[in-house]
Parts: sequence; structure tokens; C-alpha cells
Amino acid sequence: MVASSFEDVVEAMGELIEEGKIRGYGSCNDNAVGLMGLCAAADAGGVPRPVAFQNDYSLLNRRIEENGLSEACCLENVGFMAYNVLAGGMLTGKYGLDLKDLESPPAAVDDPDEARAAVSARNPRGRMDTRGWGLTLGRYRTPAARRAAKQYFALAKKAKIDPAAFALRFAAGRDAVTTSLVGHTSLAQLDASIDAFRTAAAARGNNPLPVWDIDKVHLQNRLPLFALDDAGAQFLEEDPNIGLIGERIP
Repeated sequence: MVASSFEDVVEAMGELIEEGKIRGYGSCNDNAVGLMGLCAAADAGGVPRPVAFQNDYSLLNRRIEENGLSEACCLENVGFMAYNVLAGGMLTGKYGLDLKDLESPPAAVDDPDEARAAVSARNPRGRMDTRGWGLTLGRYRTPAARRAAKQYFALAKKAKIDPAAFALRFAAGRDAVTTSLVGHTSLAQLDASIDAFRTAAAARGNNPLPVWDIDKVHLQNRLPLFALDDAGAQFLEEDPNIGLIGERIP
């Protein structure tokens, strides 16, 4: 497959805007190079710049802060939409972080108790309990991600904030985040999300979250979604250049 050039992309987007078929465009799962390349090509070609970028972002995945995308979005005035701010549901507390937890079962695809896993699969608490999404979202359940989530849950408990609200308010309070894409399996979850974002908006500039404590956990768990405790020769047999979620390994 041949990738399109930045010039080709912005030219095509400019034509669609000119024809009234779209109002704006953006990019998903991209980085600072992609953003700067699109902006430079748009400026050179005299067409509108991208208006938004959308990437995975949460307490468990602050990769945009590591690769410069958050800074580039602010610098170029391009909106940023965070998705999976609840890490596929792992930051809500509804999935057990310990495979031996009797009160809060882990995701069905991880549960060593086959009978209990079958119950979760029949009555899924969310995507993690379905086989397709459960396997796809395995990156949120690495040992490193579980360890980090436990630490964030402890901070939420200490702050007397619901874990899901804690995660949502963190994302909403970041300067680089314009908006967040969230999904729900019930109206109660939707109400909780709305309340979390309203609280974050009201506290803008006076964040009640323990920001430094959150950063300390982050510094101890940099990019846990990409950390593999069991990485080894057997994992790399199929393709030594492909990681857990299909990312290229340099």
C-alpha cells in the first residue's frame, strides 16, 4: 500500500470543503509529524488546515504528551479529541484488576474461572466482556496497566471521587484536550459522565485533582499500555517488528 502525501490529503480535503461536502477534517491515531506536515501542506496549498486530531488518551495512556502531539495541537491551534479516556472501561472499577478477585471479576476473556467468565460474557458489563473487543482492548489490561490503575484508584479513593469521574475529570482538565469521545452502556453512566465534565469545567484553572500525585504515578508507569512483562522470543516468533497492538517497532 502506498501512503498518500500530505499535499494529496489536504488537496482532497480542500476540494471536499469547496464542494460543501464537509466542513472540516482531521486525523486519527497520528502524531506531531502528521499534524505539522498537514498544516504546512495546507498553508502552502492555500487550503484550510486540519481542525482536529483524535488519539487514545487517558490516565493510562499519555502518549501524546510523550510524542509532542499535545504541544503541537496547542501551538498550531488544532483541536484534540481524546478517545478511550476510561481505558476501555478499566478505569471505571467495574472490571477487577486482580484475576483472583471474587467480588469484582476481571474481563471475561481474562477470567480463569470459566463459569464466571461465561456469566460475564452472557451479561457483558461493557466491551471488555465481549470476545472481539475484549481481545482487541487487551492493551488496557497489561500487568503494567493493572498496576497503574490500582494506584490511580487509590488516589481517587483518597480524594473521595468515583474512579470513573476521576479519570474523566483528569482528561477534561488537560489544556491540550478540546473534547473527549466517551461511550456508555447505560443512561446512568451517561449522567455520571456529564456530571464529571461539568465539574471539571466549573473547576477550570483550579483543578481539585491531586495533579502532582497523578504525575508521580505516571512517572512510575510510563506508557503502561505498551509495557510487556512477558515479552520474549516466543512473543516475537510471528513478526519481530510488530508489537502487542500492531504498532511498528523501530
